[in-house]
Amino acid sequence: MATAFYIEYPRITAIELAGTARKPKVKRVVVGDLLEPRNDDGTLIADRQGYLNEKVAAFVKEHRLAGGKAYLLAGPDAMRYRELKLAFADKRQIDRVLQFQVEGVIPNIPIDQLAIGYNILSSEPDGARLLVHAADKDYIRQRITALEEAGCSVEAVDSNLSGTMNLGLLHAQFAKGTTPALWLDFAGTAATVSIVQDGEVQTSRVFLSPYLAGASGATASADDAKAAARKAQEEAEQRAREFQGSSTDSVNLPKSESVNIGEGEVADRIRHMSRDELDKFIRRVAIEARRTLMISSHDAHPERLVVSGLGSEGDKLTKLLAAELEMPEATAIELMDVVDPNRDLKAPDVGELTYLCGVALKGLGRDYTGIDFRYGDLAPGTLLDYAKTPLAFTATLVLLFAGIMFLVNYAQARDYEKNIAALRNQDRGPEYFFKAAFYHVDKSTKPTPEVAKERSYPANPEAPGDEIRLAHKRLKDHQKRLQGQVEDNYVRPHPADQILAQILKTIESAKPSYDFALLKLQVLETGVTIEYMASLTETQAERDRMGVGTMVEADRMFDAFRKLAAERPEWFEGDPEQTQSSRGQDGPEGRKADQMTLKLKLKKIEPPKKTTTAKKTGAK
Repeated sequence: MATAFYIEYPRITAIELAGTARKPKVKRVVVGDLLEPRNDDGTLIADRQGYLNEKVAAFVKEHRLAGGKAYLLAGPDAMRYRELKLAFADKRQIDRVLQFQVEGVIPNIPIDQLAIGYNILSSEPDGARLLVHAADKDYIRQRITALEEAGCSVEAVDSNLSGTMNLGLLHAQFAKGTTPALWLDFAGTAATVSIVQDGEVQTSRVFLSPYLAGASGATASADDAKAAARKAQEEAEQRAREFQGSSTDSVNLPKSESVNIGEGEVADRIRHMSRDELDKFIRRVAIEARRTLMISSHDAHPERLVVSGLGSEGDKLTKLLAAELEMPEATAIELMDVVDPNRDLKAPDVGELTYLCGVALKGLGRDYTGIDFRYGDLAPGTLLDYAKTPLAFTATLVLLFAGIMFLVNYAQARDYEKNIAALRNQDRGPEYFFKAAFYHVDKSTKPTPEVAKERSYPANPEAPGDEIRLAHKRLKDHQKRLQGQVEDNYVRPHPADQILAQILKTIESAKPSYDFALLKLQVLETGVTIEYMASLTETQAERDRMGVGTMVEADRMFDAFRKLAAERPEWFEGDPEQTQSSRGQDGPEGRKADQMTLKLKLKKIEPPKKTTTAKKTGAK
């Protein structure tokens, strides 16, 4: 089970998701109030973090949300999105240069105030196209602190656009093999326009949903509705002018509309739009869609229109948008059907449900973008981080004690240094006896550099104690050389940690099936034993999706480990052996798997050969 939180004034929303990545299901949705942190006189509270901590802790405790995996949603107010094209596609190189690339395309915000994530839209011979997600660090830090103070361990932080993609691409309308689609998603006051081809997002932009955010509903007068529509239009056009040079816009919603409205309220606002407002809404959305197609680096030609998030009015607006965009095929869908097709659960009408479901899916194993803003100074604290205060207190006490002891023994330390210096500087001191030890060596043969260094006296008048200790060490080393003692003569075992890591990589490279289960993995001195469940019901269609040809799972695993044994002759000896057990198992959904045992023999560890140095001084 995974829980996703959206913490934004004036409310907190949390959603619990159960099931699997393929068949998720909403367990419950809870909503709590989060009023602006203001004093009785209307001024803002100084300790806003403390206020947020208190409200979030009360919400988590009331609804018992501290258990399980917790994920945080960074909403539209905190996000900026940009599409970039780089001259390379290697992720390690992208990670190294992305910070510098983003700094130039998001003006007026210092890069150290942003947490950067990205997903690769497409990899091409001349580079890669990225969709960059930039989040406000302070926004994330405040909410992580509040959740952790409430007892929730935050696994990851992701954006609203990632959540939309993660959830939306589960819908049958975007399955692999479907024709290219222009996807319009309306989540309250924010809208997303994307191009989806073969189950992958090729480009995506976020913009303010015009008129939908400004329409005031049935209770407002016509003049008020028109004034709100004009204001929303001006704001949308201003944003379009500000980001004319960028392929993906940033959204900063008006404060009064900073929390998403639900599909029911969206449908109600559409019903109460005037004809003029509705026409302007259709034209403005069509402009954003055409602009996406025009400025995208992807050579896309969507053949159909898919619209989500408009509630019961979705079919009507979809037909109008399709006519405006001249697309003959158009469909209105609801993204929440993916996680709750029966609608048995009565969830509150809030627009951020789709975002939250998509982010919570990360906890069930589905993560389309792979973005997590918890890195750097936002990364989870280690045990040392949590122990900093007591450690600092202890270190202070130790330092005070050491200082007192130093003062007590200061006089003795000075006398000790004087005695060491006097020992070094006397007529027959350490240097005299060191050189005397090598007085009768054979000077006709040139010694090796190592032997010559051992015979040289390490003069260091500034540190006489170090000089005497190093001279003693060189004499002892040379004595061992003369006695022919063997050094470094011990058996080195196989690197079990490296073998274990390579075995796990090999299992992954063999592309395990939906039914695969690792039962036992044992690395001993003589060999490696792997027990696993291999699918018996895996279909050819499933193998085609994984790109493994016609090989069944047991054969794929055996072939992968046979290649591993051939590539690592320093570890393994001979080909692996695989046996089939009679203990087959029936799983859910009519799936069947058989238990397999695969063994690899490790090479016998031989002790290194003894090597001795010649007893003759200076010989090689």
